[in-house]
Amino acid sequence: MTPTPQPTDTPVTTLPVADARRTRAEILRRLRTLRRRLGAALLTLLGGTAATLATPPLLGGIVDTVADGAAKSHVLVLGIALAAATAVGAALACAGGRMLVALVQEVLAGLREDVFETAVHLPVNTLESSGSSDVVSRVTRDVEAVSEAASDVLPEVTNAGFTIGLSLVGLAVLDVRLALAGLVCLPVHAYATRQFLHRSHRVYGDIRRLESARGQAVIEAVRGAESIVAYRTQAHHLDDLAERSVHAVERQRDGVKLRNRFTGLLNAAEFLGLAAVLVTGFALFRSGAVTLGAATAAALYFHRLFGPVGALLGSLDDIQRATVGLSRLVGITDLGGRPAHPGSGARRPGRPGSPDIDVKGVSYAYDGTRPALREVSLHAPAGTSLALVGASGSGKSTLARLIAGIGTPDRGSVTVGSPDAPAFRYLVTQEVHLFGGTLADNLRLARPGATDDQLRHALREAGADWEPALADGLDTVLGPGGTPLDDGSVQHLALARVLLADPPVVVLDEATAESGPRTRALLQGALARVTAGRTSVVVAHRLEQARLADRVLVLRDGVVAESGTHDELLAAGGAYAALWAAYHRARRGGGPAVSP
Repeated sequence: MTPTPQPTDTPVTTLPVADARRTRAEILRRLRTLRRRLGAALLTLLGGTAATLATPPLLGGIVDTVADGAAKSHVLVLGIALAAATAVGAALACAGGRMLVALVQEVLAGLREDVFETAVHLPVNTLESSGSSDVVSRVTRDVEAVSEAASDVLPEVTNAGFTIGLSLVGLAVLDVRLALAGLVCLPVHAYATRQFLHRSHRVYGDIRRLESARGQAVIEAVRGAESIVAYRTQAHHLDDLAERSVHAVERQRDGVKLRNRFTGLLNAAEFLGLAAVLVTGFALFRSGAVTLGAATAAALYFHRLFGPVGALLGSLDDIQRATVGLSRLVGITDLGGRPAHPGSGARRPGRPGSPDIDVKGVSYAYDGTRPALREVSLHAPAGTSLALVGASGSGKSTLARLIAGIGTPDRGSVTVGSPDAPAFRYLVTQEVHLFGGTLADNLRLARPGATDDQLRHALREAGADWEPALADGLDTVLGPGGTPLDDGSVQHLALARVLLADPPVVVLDEATAESGPRTRALLQGALARVTAGRTSVVVAHRLEQARLADRVLVLRDGVVAESGTHDELLAAGGAYAALWAAYHRARRGGGPAVSP
């Protein structure tokens, strides 16, 4: 079936983004479970910073010793103390940094797992309304931004904060006036930081959203490539992609301008502060208020602030990116706390009994604007098969997916089993995904504990007569870089998964649509074995499948046009009878024997 092209400017509802307060609360909640390790890491970093900050007064002492003409042995002692302080500071800083990175990466790993688990369990209608690129960008780029900040920026920022605080204490100990002189740079720092924080969060958020929109345009174009070529709309899609790319690049340019201005103001603040300390130190030395060593130590203290202050304020760029990423990740995890949609309950092993299917007054519209179903009702007794028939766009696949528990109707209800304990359902579509890995890995997705003999039995029952011919059998690697499978073989694999999962209800949405003449008969036999003893719903790609079903439901423009057995509908001479006649004419004429 050729997908209907959708306009790329259709409004997309983005997934939620947590606010700053909710994001902080979530991170603090995760850190509280590791507070002892966090405290040990911070104390180790503090010790390393204190050791390295002994350098300026030791250098100042050497200057005073030389100026006073003291013994060389005193200079040697100070030099040894200087080397020891440097070595101890470096060792403690390294150890504390490693401890902090390990702790934060552990927290991030838990967050990443929660995000991924929540994302893969989101209702399909939620994902479709937001665009798959939004989810992809969150579990890739946002996680990457947070990971980089946690590994590279956080230890540096923590160490910089300790260095700044202890350096200001050191300046005050030498002379309060020297510390006050160094504070001349604070107004410039404060102005630069305020301006950057005020605009950067919004700019970086816009960049992520625009990149997601650009990625969504690419995904939609790839998915609908056949339709785009058929309708000759390549130029329109390329123009749309170019426009989205320009918007993203322009916003990225705004981000670069913000960073450049911020860096320039930081450099100006450092110049002002150092000049003030040098002038004040010279004046105090001239008046005899401080020694030459103390003035030297003050200048060194302030000069040592250049790196930490620059690291602290310069890292705000990475921190803002990580903050935006965290907000988007926490927004995903918060969705995991919402009530699950019908059909998302825990998998039940085995097949204790086939349940009834009841659909009452169901209506559904895509994006809330494109009606797909209107007041559809049906009943499929336990253990029977129901075929859905209709022209393309009649609502067959939408109804099948709702019965399978994927999505929630706008109105009405879908009950499979009991409302309190819905039965496990298994959906097979014509788009079967082949995962990278071995044949056994692909099969054990349905039953992780299955033995090799059970896997081979399921393949035989699914008509996969090609498995014994594989060089490595069940260990044959499939997917990219491995052994390719044709469409028919992939569908055999999908049916084998159904047999391994052994669900009480199976929904087959044109599960043999891509099969060729060679595999069609094998797949038809496999379908009969898959549906045997189960309540089944089959979207009929070929009307022969409808003839074999216990009951047939004919859909037209999202409403039920006819319902009954194959023989009853033929006798009625309505829409189904017309479809059946066209089906047989096509078969006699050599055309495609498919439902229109």
